[in-house]
Amino acid sequence: MIEKTIYKYLPKLQVSTKPIRLERLPLFLNALYSFEKLIIDDTAFLAIIVNDKKLGPREFKKHGKLLKEELDLPQVWFMRELHYHKIQTLIENGINFVVEDKQVYLPMLHVVIKPEITQMRSHVMELNGLAIQILERELIKKDLTGKNKLEIAEIFNTTQMTAGRAIERLLTHELCFEEKKGVSKNIIFKQRDELWDYFKNNVLSPVKFVVYADVKIKGLPFSNITALSKQTMLADDDMPVYAIDKKEFKLKYTERDFVHEDQAIAKIEVWNYRPILVEKNTINPLDAYLLLKDHADERVQIELQELLKQYNLDWEDND
Repeated sequence: MIEKTIYKYLPKLQVSTKPIRLERLPLFLNALYSFEKLIIDDTAFLAIIVNDKKLGPREFKKHGKLLKEELDLPQVWFMRELHYHKIQTLIENGINFVVEDKQVYLPMLHVVIKPEITQMRSHVMELNGLAIQILERELIKKDLTGKNKLEIAEIFNTTQMTAGRAIERLLTHELCFEEKKGVSKNIIFKQRDELWDYFKNNVLSPVKFVVYADVKIKGLPFSNITALSKQTMLADDDMPVYAIDKKEFKLKYTERDFVHEDQAIAKIEVWNYRPILVEKNTINPLDAYLLLKDHADERVQIELQELLKQYNLDWEDND
């Protein structure tokens, strides 16, 4: 069954299965699941066939640990059907699974396929905020390649699971790969020019919306034209621009803090992710690029290109 679904979407892979019985398992596990040894291009997996449709990610996590003690192979969960929100949870946790005739999600092999729901697939494939932050740091500082997920999580002050989800998206987009070192897996990024090409062509502006204030802003980094003016010969606009991520925005401000644009002396961009690598209270040059690359003023374009050259990043016009 699992072999048929994988072959349906990935006919070029060499796939075979063989039923096995794990004799030393607790009886309840043998009742809930059936097992097969799954071979995909010479890589062995334990295929876990779910017999009870009420089971979901919580049970898979708990039972998966018991199964690993019995047979230490990468696991692939196979189901005939699964509710959408349970699928989302499995994806967020990077768990290999196959839904009969519908979906193949094998992050270990960098495979994500669900043609029936294009919107969901694009959501899964899209880089999230942390993935973009990781990509930016590697482009600017070049200090992440060779580190494992835990080390990267510590750098970004987040959990290993959250970092793993972001890295999984980078792996899916083939921006990096995993290299096994002992019991750990290190993340190895592609060449810098490949990362930069991807960034230019695929990463969008982080701005979610903007608000205006009639008071001076403290504690936020400069953004947009203001940021570029702090780093180049460009003159600033009359109204300074600042950046804040959406989570901090909700904690720090209410609607009463803002005014109409005509009454404002400051503009605040609310971003999808936290500005990183802020120096001299100014957003980093890659975020400046995302905000200003389509600016109509030729002077802005020239100064932006000069700023990027300081980081050995060439920018060819989109035209």
